[in-house]
Amino acid sequence: MQANIREIARYALDELKEDELAEVLYFIHYLRWRREEKDQSWFWTEEWQTRYQEAKADLAAGRYKEFENIEDLLADLKSGAEG
Repeated sequence: MQANIREIARYALDELKEDELAEVLYFIHYLRWRREEKDQSWFWTEEWQTRYQEAKADLAAGRYKEFENIEDLLADLKSGAEG
């Protein structure tokens, strides 16, 4: 059954225009992301727990910036300004 589904999918993809293929690819990326997010075991790795604790410490110490809009955020990022 799996081979038939793959063959049908390949055939269907061959008939799509480039912009339609892009939509299919975006959806595939979403499905992969969703599958990984359901597991969330990555969050419990030593690396991510360290990052999480550092982020919590930064927030508690006030080491963050607030922005009124996305344009201000992007301008700050482009300027390379430090907190």
